[in-house]
Amino acid sequence: MAFKIVRLPLITITLVFLFFTSCGFFDRNPQPPEQPSVTQHHFEEIQETNLDEYGYDREAYEIRQGVVQRNESLYLILRDMDVSPQQIHQINKEAKGIFRENRLKPGQRFIAYADKEDHSIYRFILHENALNYVIFDWENDIVVSRGQKEVETELMEAGGIISSSLYETLAENGNTTILANRLSEVFAWQIDFFRLYPGDSFKVIYEQQYVDGNPFGVGKIRAAEFVNKGIAYDAFYFDNGERAGYYDSNGDGVQKALLKTPFKFSHRISSGFSYNRFHPVHKVRRPHYGVDYAAPLGTPVLSVGDGEVVEARYRGASGNLVKIYHNGTYTTAYLHLNGFASGIRRGQKVRQGQVIGYVGKTGTVTGVHLDYRIYKNGQPVNPLRVKLPASKSVDEASRPDFEDLRKRLQEELNAINSETKSIASGV
Repeated sequence: MAFKIVRLPLITITLVFLFFTSCGFFDRNPQPPEQPSVTQHHFEEIQETNLDEYGYDREAYEIRQGVVQRNESLYLILRDMDVSPQQIHQINKEAKGIFRENRLKPGQRFIAYADKEDHSIYRFILHENALNYVIFDWENDIVVSRGQKEVETELMEAGGIISSSLYETLAENGNTTILANRLSEVFAWQIDFFRLYPGDSFKVIYEQQYVDGNPFGVGKIRAAEFVNKGIAYDAFYFDNGERAGYYDSNGDGVQKALLKTPFKFSHRISSGFSYNRFHPVHKVRRPHYGVDYAAPLGTPVLSVGDGEVVEARYRGASGNLVKIYHNGTYTTAYLHLNGFASGIRRGQKVRQGQVIGYVGKTGTVTGVHLDYRIYKNGQPVNPLRVKLPASKSVDEASRPDFEDLRKRLQEELNAINSETKSIASGV
């Protein structure tokens, strides 16, 4: 095959070369494709917003605030803000299971968010207390939710010497009486707080809670010491990640199987345990296997421990009675009740501290009181003298961590003056 050489004009060759060069075919040092520069991306500038404590931009709304008045309902409050009855009906429908209107109380604070132009309400926040609130939002779809303010905690110390009662001693030293409840809950298994003596003393390290910078409540007690009738009891809160609770300096659980008394507050003992008591009605001597508490009619009676109700009925001279089986060793009974708490019946499981009935005067009695009894292995024992079994101790694997915590808190307790008011702690 013969080839014919065609000679092209110089101008044509030049144009062809420039074309292929521009396409990169003859580039001896090829460059990587140009990467987009960061400066080529578009970033929107983040504007600071004036968010309130609920997470909403106050500048975007017209804010109205107020408090619930006597006999006011959610319906009346929203109607006064020109929310339509149809809208309120839908809001209440969505609020079922989250908010109960019949629990509205005078003094509850609320905040409403309105459109700045037409002044229509789009959101309503109702405070149940300083901590908890309910959000009703219908700016788009109707959404009802619950929220909580942030709780800040500061460790505090307190000490005192009992002159009359724990409550009065704390109040005299400028402490909240809620702290008395916390202490009585921690030592309820060792100390009968209804029978304190002048000269008894306490020291405590506890969590003081704040909401919006204002005192809100008392959190956990971290460590405490209570001297009752010359005997010192201590407790340290310890959490190993699997189980948390209060333990004494030996690492034994402070919480016992049963509470010392079936009440939350103090009540006078009108008659004690006896094998030969003169009966005020029958006028003869016979055993009295319980302790009588002269509490007001209707006072809630608590189960002193976890267990199962084995009897809840009217039984002659004992009146309305609840009997609870706690374990293979202990059973408790509560006599002369005015009535039973909701759900209390035979076979019902109950928790320690649960209300099971109310003080009354049913059966053979001369007045209102509770007859409280404890049976150990089926035999009646004196509730004021029975020694209750201890709960679990700190496990061996957690002992080193517990000892480090206990030593540090013990030093702090030793440094507390029993006659001082609450002060901030460095614990």
